[in-house]
Amino acid sequence: MAVRHSGKNQIIAKQENITLLKSFLYRRGPTSRAEIAEELGLTPPTITNITAELIQAGILQEIREDNTDIVRKVGRQPIRIDFVADGGYALGISLGRDKTHYCILDLKGNCVFKKEMNVMPDSYEEMLSVLYREIGKIRAEKADIWNKLIGIGISVPAIIDAHAGRICQIEEERASWQGRVLSEDVHAEFGVPVRTDNNVRARTMTLALFCPEVIRNYGTFVLCYASWGIAGPMIVQERSVRGEYGAAGEIGHMVMDPESGRTLEEFSSLRSVLQECRRAMAEGKTTVLQKLCRDPEELTIEQIHAAQEAQDPAVQKIMKKAMYYIGIALSNIISFMNPDLIVLGGPMFVREENRAYAEQVMRAHAYSADIDHTAVRYVEFDAYGGADAAAAACLDKFFVR
Repeated sequence: MAVRHSGKNQIIAKQENITLLKSFLYRRGPTSRAEIAEELGLTPPTITNITAELIQAGILQEIREDNTDIVRKVGRQPIRIDFVADGGYALGISLGRDKTHYCILDLKGNCVFKKEMNVMPDSYEEMLSVLYREIGKIRAEKADIWNKLIGIGISVPAIIDAHAGRICQIEEERASWQGRVLSEDVHAEFGVPVRTDNNVRARTMTLALFCPEVIRNYGTFVLCYASWGIAGPMIVQERSVRGEYGAAGEIGHMVMDPESGRTLEEFSSLRSVLQECRRAMAEGKTTVLQKLCRDPEELTIEQIHAAQEAQDPAVQKIMKKAMYYIGIALSNIISFMNPDLIVLGGPMFVREENRAYAEQVMRAHAYSADIDHTAVRYVEFDAYGGADAAAAACLDKFFVR
């Protein structure tokens, strides 16, 4: 598709400046008007006008310092700008494989409501019925918050056309969801903006908005999230790289063995590791793991980690192999796009020794003028990580941008 170019009228330019200001505050706030103007390359009067408008709208607030030493030195009380936490809210919903999670976040990322429920029905129509019922309950029980609701975010473990809110590709059990425009259906029912996104891609918005200590100095980063599948969504110059149909960053489908055609997920995903460990249990090779788990079908990643810590040789070998291929995949990413930062997340990276080995392999094989340029950090996402991410994606789309 050809790239279209167009000029910018005054209204568009103003909206872009507001977006820049909000993005900057999420990364560096609270901060002064002078620093905002300097960092964004905008004039102080422009920043003054924008902040005044947003303060009047109840979105921003002035924060006066109480540090008397600072006041004494500069002669006047410093004033910083920050978001008003309850100036707006986003409802986040994660339609996970094992559970469904709901949360409501304010503008500062504080969770003011959360709820866990069973996994959604595989039928799309039945899923919508449950979803409408639960959102309806939230609307009735949280009326004050609903009146300030910026929108609803929904995360799904699937390839999503986020612009349309369409589910493009999903696991076989939920085949009736494929091709359905979830955002449009939920918007029609509740009349609020709806953002549907991939469950891992949405987590990059959690990092961008609510984890400034992780990504503060990095404009380009990759989130390698290793769970049931493996994804590596990319943020380039603070914008998500999606590709034409929303499939960019699906690194789990990289072919790692050309002869067999096996992909990264077939070597290194939680699903693959569970299969390998069950096979080892059946063959009597995992003495520690067999004591921790009597029924291989009930095996969990927590038990695998415990066996690894207890020096079970078979489990250690399986996990080392999984981390080796993740390290190779990450080295390819560095050679291809040279990101400033790689963030590791997901249950496969809980143990520090696994993260360390994946990074060791990555740095040994990556092609880069300065291999130390790319930083590696770990972020732990809890059970509500998908719902938090959905809310963050909603705020990014309908509040920040």
